[in-house]
Amino acid sequence: MLERLSRGCVRAVVAATVVAAAATTLTACGGESGGPTTLRFVWWGNEDRATATKAAVAQFEKLHPDIKVETEYSGYDAYFQKLSTQVAGGAGPDLMQLDRATIGEYEHRHVLADLAGMSLHLDKIDANLLAGGKVDGGQYAVPAGQTTQMLVLDPAKFTAAGVTVPTAKGQSWTWAQFTDAITKVGATGVAGTTDFGWAIDWFEVWLHQHGKSLYTAGKLGFDTNDLQTFWTLTGSLRDRKGVTPATATTKMDGSTQNSALVGKQSASEINYDSSLTGYLSSYGAQLAAAPLPSDGKDTGMAAMPPVSFAVSQRSSHKDAAAKLLDFLVNDPDAGKILGATRGLPPNQDIRTQVCGAATGANKAVCDYEAAQRDKVGPAFGAWPTGSSAIKRDFQRTYDDVIFGRISAADGAKRVVQNAQNSLS
Repeated sequence: MLERLSRGCVRAVVAATVVAAAATTLTACGGESGGPTTLRFVWWGNEDRATATKAAVAQFEKLHPDIKVETEYSGYDAYFQKLSTQVAGGAGPDLMQLDRATIGEYEHRHVLADLAGMSLHLDKIDANLLAGGKVDGGQYAVPAGQTTQMLVLDPAKFTAAGVTVPTAKGQSWTWAQFTDAITKVGATGVAGTTDFGWAIDWFEVWLHQHGKSLYTAGKLGFDTNDLQTFWTLTGSLRDRKGVTPATATTKMDGSTQNSALVGKQSASEINYDSSLTGYLSSYGAQLAAAPLPSDGKDTGMAAMPPVSFAVSQRSSHKDAAAKLLDFLVNDPDAGKILGATRGLPPNQDIRTQVCGAATGANKAVCDYEAAQRDKVGPAFGAWPTGSSAIKRDFQRTYDDVIFGRISAADGAKRVVQNAQNSLS
């Protein structure tokens, strides 16, 4: 899931994990303790994800009466602030949810356990997905699902503007067609789409469409000109009311709670399809999903792990935590309960089962992934240590750009310079 990191949150993540690493040798527990085991499992996400996850955990406890699972969830920023504080104080969870920007950060500060040798069955998970949880050759996290990029939209608002959106299998659109469509919608009084310049994830898609990548061998894969061009594009669309104004864009954090689409300030929004169930429950069943625009063979759309599960290095109950992790990604009952709340199930067999019986929001995710299968490439790969700071700086700098405090050229230069420092 796409989320925004506040400045305070990033500082807390980095500072807390450094403290945790230093404290590990003093406070880490050994193997499993005897008697009943109590695990703590934490994640972030929308209400639909929370409801499904709690139900899956309850099923796990029925199957394993000797293991009790305490659960916690919250919004993204609050989640990482609390997680950082808990890890620093030696009270971190046994099983945690992480994303591309934080797996590398936590592993390099020795917060995560290497999953090699644990009782995990990963043979039914695609190797490209599993690669997202690998750091320096070790498997430190397991994908909780598979997602890809989408444009989620209200078809009625596009129809009212005389625009037909390519939502059917085999259909696509170019950037010229997309920008024409959203400016026509903008002329009706609502922005055609939420400004997508705020998220480094969508810049990453655009880079791949242009034969580049966000990171290459732990270094930046783009330059100032690339980012300036991208932000000049979004700026021109903002001037034509094709994308949301700055006052709406600055609130974006990837959640449906702060979504400009859900808030009826735009007619569409780019996000990962792992969020589609949340959009449908928050906005209504009339929403549809379409592929991202592209001018070439590489659509920039990829099969990505939306979030991943990791076991704490300091957990006293690593085996039990691994058992819960394995249940969540491999058990048929868990798959039925979780559905597509974290995208398609990562286990191929469970995915076939879930999509074969899917209805409602789960079916919408399965149908979209099936329709776009020919456009979706392999995962982009894990982000390097330092990427969470880059993600935050990208968003903060774009705020300065859209409010006119800095030009797109100067903003791009600042992002590149700060990113190089974060990766050094």
